[in-house]
Amino acid sequence: MKNKKLFLIAPLCGVALLTSGCSTCPTGTHKRHDDAVYMKHQNKHKKHAQPPVFHQNYGPKDIDKVRAKMFTRSAKGNDTDMGFIQFQETDNGLQMNVDLVYLRPGKIYTAQIYQCGACNDSTCCDISPMNVDLPQIIVQESGDRLQQTYIIRGLTATQLNNAKLVLTRDGGHKAAWGKLKQK
Repeated sequence: MKNKKLFLIAPLCGVALLTSGCSTCPTGTHKRHDDAVYMKHQNKHKKHAQPPVFHQNYGPKDIDKVRAKMFTRSAKGNDTDMGFIQFQETDNGLQMNVDLVYLRPGKIYTAQIYQCGACNDSTCCDISPMNVDLPQIIVQESGDRLQQTYIIRGLTATQLNNAKLVLTRDGGHKAAWGKLKQK
């Protein structure tokens, strides 16, 4: 008797699977009996899908100035304030203003920029730096304060907003860091 019940239930399940089809098609135009046929049928109906909608928010003005407060690690393991690096848009290009202390004399510092998302830590920053040719920074005498201005072309302050700025020396040693924020 149990075998007869299973025999009756199996055809009913099969009928239910065969008659289930695409919800956008008229009844009976498609039977989901083969995955390849089903995928071909679904692709045919993609043209009926709604196009994606993109939204753009506009603020009162574009970002024209970003600034990073720069830090270094002291011998005791504490973060020490070094000054700042600021980028400001001008008619001549993006002006890079450097005002730093505690740089080692005679060492060449290279600035690298890592684009980041809108998070509060470096976990959402790109692994590779932006392909931007920034000037090398060097101090001649110990204890000198470096105040220098450079012009950079092909870059905007908007592109740098929320980016991480890192100064490296001696072949890649991370010497200083900061986060560029709208000023």
